[in-house]
Amino acid sequence: MAVKRKIGALRALALTASLGLLLAGCAAAPKAGELPEGHAPLPSNSASASASSDGKSVSAAPTDETELNVSQLAVASGISMAARLGFDKARMIEGDELEALKSAPTDSLNGVVVIPSQCSEVIESLNWSPVQMGAEGARTDFINDKIAATGSVEVAKITDKPALEAHYATVLRMLTECKKISLHVETDTVPFTAQKPAVKDDQADSSILWTRANPGHAMRQQALVLVKTKGDYVAMVSFIALDGLQALEFTQMAAEILNAALAQAR
Repeated sequence: MAVKRKIGALRALALTASLGLLLAGCAAAPKAGELPEGHAPLPSNSASASASSDGKSVSAAPTDETELNVSQLAVASGISMAARLGFDKARMIEGDELEALKSAPTDSLNGVVVIPSQCSEVIESLNWSPVQMGAEGARTDFINDKIAATGSVEVAKITDKPALEAHYATVLRMLTECKKISLHVETDTVPFTAQKPAVKDDQADSSILWTRANPGHAMRQQALVLVKTKGDYVAMVSFIALDGLQALEFTQMAAEILNAALAQAR
């Protein structure tokens, strides 16, 4: 179990289903009734951004201390889309748990030998998510008990553009130089592969689908991660599962959720 936790630290979670139901981007602020079980209802005067009739976000006048910031509203919009796609349960990441995510994990490869060794830094650098910028950020995870995958929507204000660009470069290296590598733990060696999912250029600025170990192995895991920016904000949608994330439906749903979240950014 200790080995599994070490490998699990390669969290493309920051974390990306009712298959086939693909709706247009949710430009309007989500209503409380559209949010899945477990997600806090939105304050009635919370929208810091709303949508005009042409689908573009417009600024709304400030209201009171309960007003959501843009990151929180964007995550709620993404979660609303996830609920429409069949993910009926959600958990907001708040307080100390959210603060902890702002620090990149260290020594996540402790005890793990990456082959070839030049890919060690690359694979460890995958441990990036928007809230690590340390400023305004929000995240909510979502599930459906009938689907063996966990999703996540994370949005943050861009305060460290070089870090964001470095993540894009990491993903590119993973998809080229390190797309087929091996992880050696104690007496066990498992494959680790990366591929670019079927995402259109306008759907994501960066995307990756990685698979660790073969089906049935104790360390088996897949992750699908899409990242995109809009204005001053960056959003990440992830799915993590044991198998099945190579199905086009997951990529399409991740893109829909990402689009819905960024409809609130400016």
